[in-house]
Amino acid sequence: MTQKTCRQCSASFEITDDDRAFLKDFGVPDPTSCPECRLRRRLLERNSRKLYWRTCDLTGERILSQFHTDHPFPVFSPEAWWSDEWDALQYGQDVDFSRPFFAQFAELRNKVPHQARFVIQGTMSNSDYVNNAGYSKNCYLIAEADYDEDCLYSNRVYHCKDAVDCFNCHQSEIIYECLDCIECHSLFFSQDCQNCSNSFFLKSCIGCSSCIGCVNQRQKKYMIFNEQFTQEEYERRKKGLRLATSSGIEDLRKRTVEFIRTQPVRYVQGEHNENSTGDHISNTRNAYFCMDCKDLEDCRYCQRVSMGVKSSMDYTFWGDNVERAYQCGACGNNVYNLKFSTMCTTNLSDCEYLDSCTGCKNCFGCVGLKKKQYCILNREYSKKEYEDLRARLILHMKNAGEYGEFFPKSMCSFSYNESIAMEYFPLTKNEALKRGYPWRDERDEKPDVKKVIAAAKLPESIAEVPDDILQWAVTSEGSGRPFRIVKQELAFYRTHNLPIPHLHPEERQDRRTALRPPRRLWKRPCSAYGRKIESTFQPSRPEIVYCEECYLAEVY
Repeated sequence: MTQKTCRQCSASFEITDDDRAFLKDFGVPDPTSCPECRLRRRLLERNSRKLYWRTCDLTGERILSQFHTDHPFPVFSPEAWWSDEWDALQYGQDVDFSRPFFAQFAELRNKVPHQARFVIQGTMSNSDYVNNAGYSKNCYLIAEADYDEDCLYSNRVYHCKDAVDCFNCHQSEIIYECLDCIECHSLFFSQDCQNCSNSFFLKSCIGCSSCIGCVNQRQKKYMIFNEQFTQEEYERRKKGLRLATSSGIEDLRKRTVEFIRTQPVRYVQGEHNENSTGDHISNTRNAYFCMDCKDLEDCRYCQRVSMGVKSSMDYTFWGDNVERAYQCGACGNNVYNLKFSTMCTTNLSDCEYLDSCTGCKNCFGCVGLKKKQYCILNREYSKKEYEDLRARLILHMKNAGEYGEFFPKSMCSFSYNESIAMEYFPLTKNEALKRGYPWRDERDEKPDVKKVIAAAKLPESIAEVPDDILQWAVTSEGSGRPFRIVKQELAFYRTHNLPIPHLHPEERQDRRTALRPPRRLWKRPCSAYGRKIESTFQPSRPEIVYCEECYLAEVY
């Protein structure tokens, strides 16, 4: 084990023997930043929810883009980017051994067109207002999502239908304001649930139906705040909760939060894991310090990856049949031996330092290439020329202290507050700028509507809301930011008898993510018997935190 000082935050961090085995296998030097700073930098490669209007630099059409108009590189619509109308090789340049590699790569990156929205071409139907998504139909403002239908305002939803205002949900249908829920149906305002249905405000429940405000229940029915009732009494009390009204929902939200504080919580969320540490992980083996992941084997410091990932370290976003990924962000789908890369898709192997490439093999320092091999800085070479030049370039980078490092902060794809880094590690504008991260001041466009109404003045129930609301703007109760209700959204609320939300979609997302513990681990005692555990709950937090053994004894 080696102790090091992070060159970003000056914190001390360890490079363990297991870390070193990975680094040796990848043939890379020791990282100079701690795991958290490495993660923070990769998170800056992902803007999921913020979209801007701009012009496609190939066709001239007005498009939605994850990139603001002030980015230096051209931006093409997804259809134009995937077309044969251009070739990224035309931007190729020679390696200049008198200059640092990252400076040359930045010049190339600022010339090559980027994809306005990161979507899998040919897999989307009636889903223009989405980003970081694929294989979806009739979806609106979803991100980091695949195989969805009729989903709105959601992040990280997979194989879901009729999911609105949800986060990190899988294989579920008709869910609203839910996070970290799996295989649920007709579930509303709930968290960390599995196989639950026809219920409201559940937390950490499995197999429950027709329950309200319950915590840590298993295979229960007709319960309210963990108290058992007959079906008749349950229905009578449910009616008294006024779940079809805004005030009734908010009253029940507050009561549920207070009740949850009195109940034990599991030290981390996870199922079917072997020799693994982290939170919200499932079906893993030998996974260390991984978060929001499933189907991993022999992985370290991975976040938000799933669907079969092996032998990878410092890998964030996506997955799907990936092996040997190191220091990569937003890369996936049939990937082997990929290092220091971002925003790359499908069938990549033996590549390093790529941005927005697809189907490439044996490429180094390239941007926007499709189905190429033996390229460096977007210039093609013979196999021998490539191998010789690559070896010289790596030595050049090592001498400059560049090789083994992810792209520097000066090349951040997005401003700090546009990126998912803000979700994991919130900073103020001054804090972000002080640390050298870019920042973008947000400005809402003035809505072109017939009427603007304060959320507090909205009708209490959806039955009182006229069709004309589609021509209104609502000002958020929290921030005053204006937002619109779209036709598909209104239909969902009416079908499920839900009131119009009073907060801007971004505030609703922030409220959901605030319910999750930090993506960190602390050593602390179990609240029951003092057994030492490693948990996402800091020792100073007020929750009653149980180890696995004590938690299972409590709920079963």
